[in-house]
Amino acid sequence: MLVLNACLSAHAEAPAAPTPTPPPKAGEGLETDVHSQVRALGSLAQEVMDAGVAGVVAMRYNVYVVTAAQFVADLYASLAQGHTLGEAVTLGRKQLAAQPLRTIAYDPLPLQDWPVPVVYEAAPIALFPKPAQEVALTIHLEAGDAAPARGTLDPSLPPSPDAGFYGRDETLLALDRAFDTQPIVLLHAYAGSGKTATAAEFARWYALTGGVEGPVLFTSFEGYKPLARVLDQIGLVFGPSLEASRINWLALPDEARRQVALQVMEQIPVLWIWDNVEPVAGFPAGTDSAWSAAEQRELIGFLRAARETRARFLLASRRDERDWLGDLPQRITIPPMPMQERVQLARALAEKHGRKLTDVEDWRPLLRFTQGNPLAITVLVGQALRDGLTTKDQIEAFVAQLRAGEAAFEDEESEGRARSLGASLSYGFAHAFTEDERKQLALLHFFQGFVDVQVLQAMGHPEADWCLPEVRGLTRDDGIALLDRAAEVGLLTAHGGGYYTIHPALPWYFKSLFEQYYAPTPTPPPTSGPALSEVEGEGPSSPLPGLGEGPGVRATRAFVEAMGELGNNYFWEYVGGNRDVISALTAEEASLLHARHLARTHGWWLAMMKTMQGLRQLYDHTGRRAEWKRLVEEIVPDFVDPATDGPLPEREENWSLVTEYRVRLAYEARQWAEAERLQRAQVEWNRQRAAPALTVPAEALDGAQRNAIRSLAVSLEQLGHIQREQGQTDCAVAYEEAIPLCQRIGDRPEEAIIAFNLGHAYKNLPTIRDLAQAEHWYRRSLELREERDRFGRSKCYDALGTTAREQFKEARTDGKSKEELLRYLDAAAEYYHQALALTPPNALDDLAVTHNQLANTYSNAGDLHRALSQYRESFHYKEAAGNVYAAANTRFNVAVTLANAGRLADAREYAYAALRNFQTYGDRAAEMIQRTQGLIDRLSK
Repeated sequence: MLVLNACLSAHAEAPAAPTPTPPPKAGEGLETDVHSQVRALGSLAQEVMDAGVAGVVAMRYNVYVVTAAQFVADLYASLAQGHTLGEAVTLGRKQLAAQPLRTIAYDPLPLQDWPVPVVYEAAPIALFPKPAQEVALTIHLEAGDAAPARGTLDPSLPPSPDAGFYGRDETLLALDRAFDTQPIVLLHAYAGSGKTATAAEFARWYALTGGVEGPVLFTSFEGYKPLARVLDQIGLVFGPSLEASRINWLALPDEARRQVALQVMEQIPVLWIWDNVEPVAGFPAGTDSAWSAAEQRELIGFLRAARETRARFLLASRRDERDWLGDLPQRITIPPMPMQERVQLARALAEKHGRKLTDVEDWRPLLRFTQGNPLAITVLVGQALRDGLTTKDQIEAFVAQLRAGEAAFEDEESEGRARSLGASLSYGFAHAFTEDERKQLALLHFFQGFVDVQVLQAMGHPEADWCLPEVRGLTRDDGIALLDRAAEVGLLTAHGGGYYTIHPALPWYFKSLFEQYYAPTPTPPPTSGPALSEVEGEGPSSPLPGLGEGPGVRATRAFVEAMGELGNNYFWEYVGGNRDVISALTAEEASLLHARHLARTHGWWLAMMKTMQGLRQLYDHTGRRAEWKRLVEEIVPDFVDPATDGPLPEREENWSLVTEYRVRLAYEARQWAEAERLQRAQVEWNRQRAAPALTVPAEALDGAQRNAIRSLAVSLEQLGHIQREQGQTDCAVAYEEAIPLCQRIGDRPEEAIIAFNLGHAYKNLPTIRDLAQAEHWYRRSLELREERDRFGRSKCYDALGTTAREQFKEARTDGKSKEELLRYLDAAAEYYHQALALTPPNALDDLAVTHNQLANTYSNAGDLHRALSQYRESFHYKEAAGNVYAAANTRFNVAVTLANAGRLADAREYAYAALRNFQTYGDRAAEMIQRTQGLIDRLSK
């Protein structure tokens, strides 16, 4: 059977005049074959029947899309019920006759178009047997059954828009045709044009219809992602399959992973969406990129190599990226939505507002003004509906007001936006808010995508010396009411609880508002700053340069100080055991970085360090070492004298904190001499500052004195860590000196941390090893932690699990019974599972360690399958955190486990991978290099 669902598919072009029949040649009779006569008229359907097809459905005249869609749906449903082709067509035509209303472009029209479909049938044919009892065709899906039958979709693929996805047929078709010949396609358009939604919709359709047989992958470049982290997606999707082929993804170095990824894509077709790629080369043009030039070349090189594979790449950007990508991709521009699609979207929005768009002609001027930008349509139609506009005159007046404001928004190609969007936002802004409220909302210019109402409050805190008059005394309720109204206009998206996000297309708009209300006056960075109180201090900071240099600088100072307070508060909440603040810090990251940059520019050093405290906790918790190291290295010249490594004049207080950062970086890089040198200087500095406070009775201590004592305790704790890592027994002395300092000021969270590390000393150092003491201190640490400190408690359980494993090893050496040995292993496994249950999903380092320890426990118990499964989990977390040394340790453990199981070839592969990792540390990992080389030698015999 053949179904031709197209206009005039039953006929070719009709001739302008009848074709005369030529006279018969000598010896020939008149042509009487009716088929030949029909062919002379150009009937496609009859030609197909003559070619042997048993049945053809075609359209006799022009047919509307809605008619064809309804008819074919009824036709296929009837065929599936066992009807013959002729019966199914008849039923379909009856339905067209019974339901004559057709929504053609705008309004429903009554049409008698049921005669359009025709059927040619040589004999009655049924494709399916009739069911015993005819029932309506229904579909039943169980959980998980709705996944596409072909390519698997990435869970992070963005969902369809709330109002639904409409139109974009021309773009979807262009993408489909482009991928027929081109492996890399770039989709670009103005902000708000629906690039991401279109790319996601195309991916769903492409996978479902077999355009790609392999999985659909999705990677967003809104945040910094070098090629090594981009390729993690390949490991997550194909890792188990590669291991089945004896390719251990987690044992591969970055360059080898690149090659394996290309080999995978040579064999398995994938569609990989790279969304929001404009930041890679800096956006807008001239903005510094987080990607180095080498990292940008690395990404381009991978795309060029991937052209030779079966993979297809769909890139999305606001610009054509020719400066970065050259002629590498085929480019497709998303055009403005045609009027019919604008109407469809407007109707959907009206339904969400409980309204109906009846007379579409009245709305046409407004939809024309949007220039087919989906975001502009969403904002404008929503505003018109909220204003209760219903008549043609009202809508025309609305458009006239919009056009009057449009001139203020010139096109800016570098920003990737259209004037209609700016004018539509301006209208809602001007009509929904008072002048004072507009000044308050203009401050959203500072916020980088995420808005927390408490920052606006802090900018106008009456007791702060940076208090901004425009938001002075703003209450939380008033702030939320204001921002909720801004969300109704379309400026924000409300998430509840005083939290909002700014659409990626709108930051330029807030910038223009800020420049309107707060004339900026740049202030050069000072060569030196005044003495500042330490970040942990409780008193307000002293006045700083720039406070009286114009409204723009005053507003900037208020934002910087407010973000500094927020970051510092989140730091202390985390220290106090509230790990939930990590989600808030994640949302605030971009604004904290922006505030940090503004603070450095103006020389507001105290506020800058407060933003660093918030970022420090975020990056430490999520294992983002490279980014944190870059931030620290940037500010070292602001506080440290390069000749002496001491503080610059009048910056001693913050020098101490910067030194603490440097010590931690040296510690993680295993640069022990450098770490201990810097930390001893830190301890002496804090000891001098705390000396006067140590003579005051505990109950009489003020905030600054308590902070001085705490700083000494923390610096002693850090010195203990460094000494412990070098095997020095003096570490216990440092810890034991710090504990009574914490008790003196009632700092239970810090005492818990020190007790925990004292347990490490008794467990790890041979000269003072005492597992009973280690267990005592771990349990003491657990007792000191609040119930809400899930993360801290998880680390205690993890340490208790490790202690149980160590007790197992000692018992095994002492020849204890099998039952006693298993009791230790069972206890260890139970502790580790308790730790995993409490560990936050974004604490990559800790998850990696616990999974690794649990794997070792299963390995000790002889359960190879569970051990390897846990090692794989550990790999993923360590590499995501960029902890190469820890990943090397896990590779070494896997090699030992596989060797014990007799899988020598796999063991050697993991051992060599571990060796490569350890060698990058040189002499700092000499012991592990030697051990790993010895393992390789034994495996090679």
